[in-house]
Amino acid sequence: MALCRYFAQGFCRYGDTCSFSHERGPTDQRRTVFAGSTLRTDHSVEQPGAAGKSTEICKYFLRGSCKRGNSCHYTHSQLAPSSDSSPAPQTAQSTSVGWDSRSGIPCKFLSFPGGCQKGSCPYLHPTGRNEVSKITDQLAASAISEQDQEKDDDFCRDIAGTSVQFNEFGHVAKISLPTDFSQARITGLAPRTTPEGVVRILNELGFHIGIECVRIWGENASETSATVKVEDPSFAKRLSVECQTSHAHLRVNPVRGSAHSTNCRKLYLSWHRATTTVCLDFGNGVIANQVAQKFNDGTYKYLGQLLKASSPRCSSARGGGRGSSHIPLRWSLILNGVPSDATPDNVLKAINAPNDRPRRVVMGEPSYRASVEQISLEVRRLLEEHGPLESLYLTPLSKIQGKRVKASALFKDEADAKLACSLNEKTMDILGNGKLTVTLLHTAKIKVPNTVYHCWKSCIDERSKTWKEQHLSFHIYEGAVCTTMKVEGDSAEDVSNARKIFKEISTPIVIKDGGNAIWDPALGSNGGAYQKLKAIENELQVAIQRIRSKRQLLYYGPPEKLPCAVRRITDMLNAKDSPSYELELKPQQFSWMIRGGHKSIEREVGRSVAVLDIVSKRLTVSGTQQQYESILAIMDGNHIVDTQPLSGTASEPLGTCPICFCEADNAVQTSCDHAYCLECFEDYCRSTADTSKEEFKIKCQGDGGICPTVFTLRELKELLSSSVFEAVLKSSFDEYVQRHPEAFHHCPTPDCGFIYRCTTMSRQPSAYTCPNCLEAVCTSCHVGHGRYSCAEYKDFASGGFEAFQQLKKKLNIKDCPKCTTPIEKTMGCNHMTCGGCKAHICWVCLAVFDASGPCYAHMTEEHGGIGLEPYAVDDDARAWW
Repeated sequence: MALCRYFAQGFCRYGDTCSFSHERGPTDQRRTVFAGSTLRTDHSVEQPGAAGKSTEICKYFLRGSCKRGNSCHYTHSQLAPSSDSSPAPQTAQSTSVGWDSRSGIPCKFLSFPGGCQKGSCPYLHPTGRNEVSKITDQLAASAISEQDQEKDDDFCRDIAGTSVQFNEFGHVAKISLPTDFSQARITGLAPRTTPEGVVRILNELGFHIGIECVRIWGENASETSATVKVEDPSFAKRLSVECQTSHAHLRVNPVRGSAHSTNCRKLYLSWHRATTTVCLDFGNGVIANQVAQKFNDGTYKYLGQLLKASSPRCSSARGGGRGSSHIPLRWSLILNGVPSDATPDNVLKAINAPNDRPRRVVMGEPSYRASVEQISLEVRRLLEEHGPLESLYLTPLSKIQGKRVKASALFKDEADAKLACSLNEKTMDILGNGKLTVTLLHTAKIKVPNTVYHCWKSCIDERSKTWKEQHLSFHIYEGAVCTTMKVEGDSAEDVSNARKIFKEISTPIVIKDGGNAIWDPALGSNGGAYQKLKAIENELQVAIQRIRSKRQLLYYGPPEKLPCAVRRITDMLNAKDSPSYELELKPQQFSWMIRGGHKSIEREVGRSVAVLDIVSKRLTVSGTQQQYESILAIMDGNHIVDTQPLSGTASEPLGTCPICFCEADNAVQTSCDHAYCLECFEDYCRSTADTSKEEFKIKCQGDGGICPTVFTLRELKELLSSSVFEAVLKSSFDEYVQRHPEAFHHCPTPDCGFIYRCTTMSRQPSAYTCPNCLEAVCTSCHVGHGRYSCAEYKDFASGGFEAFQQLKKKLNIKDCPKCTTPIEKTMGCNHMTCGGCKAHICWVCLAVFDASGPCYAHMTEEHGGIGLEPYAVDDDARAWW
């Protein structure tokens, strides 16, 4: 059968009814190879057959724009990397051609009559209908598997001018400062230079870096520029020197980084859905006008979507027959913006009235034929040209109400996200020359306890109306303990104002009366005073939090309700019936309390009468004089009590907080099935850094303190509000810096808060300018001495320094040999613990130890004792006697 010439040109519209052959030639065949979950196409490599054919790869073929096919004078070779084959070694002269990501996208022209006419098409050519369906399903699954939420927290924070990486338990794993990095801008690169090409050039110069360190910033007809950021402070200077000697055509300039950062890594993407036009033919002009009006006013909708109809046009129609003088007329109207997957039946279903039915429905050509999944892959490719992505979320079509497809992309680096904004209004061939819209999103996010959220709910609802008018996206995620609120938008100013509101919501006010914080020992327990405090909370619809370690009450809620809350709490405390007593516990008494003594007291006088504060080591009694005397008798041993030993079988009753030993209020349930009061749990987490003797970790205090569970940061983030969680990370960071004074120091400017990396003493002054307060400080001796060297400055200031040393000697004050924190010894043995870096010190010779045991052994061996008589030593020291 003869080959249809119109099919070969892509113009045949008869399809299977055509009387000519619609067969394709052998050059159109492709073989698809699946390697794991990755789609790759094994294209045939054309060998130079004709004389004069170059072995150089066609640059237009690599870009997918070569139209010569097999007649091209250059090689159309495209090799996909294999997972089981090792890469060939590269030399400086060799050219490595990477795998083209387009080979995983099915060719859109395969759906056209005549198929794809491009010789060596870089897009995927599946051989069967089932294969096309399978590939499309895989692409769809990969494109929409991301949730509309941020990726898991990597627990990296910007604190005190540094980037801090925490491990899974909250201990500082790494601290990176801006001065640890060096960034260089390279200009003069050849046009269309890729990041791989920049890496090869740097390798030739002796700099071995990864491709993730390179960003292509600008490209024009004559040259390309790139930036390279490496964790090496001297990289930019050394690269500049090397390029001047061996690559003089390249220009290298160091780039200063900004110390400020914002959360602007997210992009909002959208493009028009594929649409088509539908022509409706009517035999009556009145009906045609009536149908057009119903579509335009929304009476008729296509699957719930509004469509715009053109004014009907009258034209003659065939059908009068040969010799007939009557030529019938038809009125045609055009429906615009109809989804490309529309069918004539669906269009007819939109026209409800039987008398409005058209004679004929003619479907037009779609604006483009690529699927949403194919477009998302192409969009991802464009985005990744500007930097690596953390995620790309494609909104499912079932959730799209408008005429645009929506997606969001989260970059790993904020600079890459800002650079990718250049794709806004970019014309894309795959969209039928439609444009891609790209918007940079700013985000404000906060997590607060549910009680705090509910007391602010009316104000938040009112604010959300304003945010909606400002086109800001507002989301609320309410959990069992805490509620998360998030605002996103393209206006930095509007999002910044929303962040200020979030800060106002999460920042408490200390409840004071006449300048003094309101507190009463009765509030330390969950007894009558606390129950009355909760009643005031509910009546005023505010949140009041107890900070028992600081003996404070914190107020959350609208400011206008604060005066009323102060008055009600003051009146309640003044009118209480039972007096309150506080007992300072000695070490033996405190040990007896936590080993069952407190439970015995509760059995004797009742719950919530005696409250144990393990932080201050106090027992607060809120009851009668008789109850107070009974408790004293039990503690003095006049009453025989049944205490329980500290063992794995001795656990507190279900629902009892292991911190305050009372029934858990606003309970927090941990993964090890222990319940804490929310207030107790937050206070305990905050204080862990101050009480930890080794590396930072928050250990469960259940089962009498022997529960082996160490809370991970992921669990803590679920249980704590965002402000408390960030405070815990900050305390871990502060504790780490204090323990490593030889590596880090705080800026000496008051209230600055930034830190810097220490350097060793040198002849030349190592000046460092704090990026926060802009004060210069020497990183060796930690003072600002201008142009003087460290030795010159110390000699200059020796007069006052010597006088200060004499005063410290007179007051028995010595500096910690590790962090130089002044320590005063007033009593006790010669074992001292530095309050700054927690080092264990021998007071006689200032030897430093990591633990108390080796320190006591040293004092006994080297100094003949620890400075006290045997009867006065503590438990740690007695172990070495």
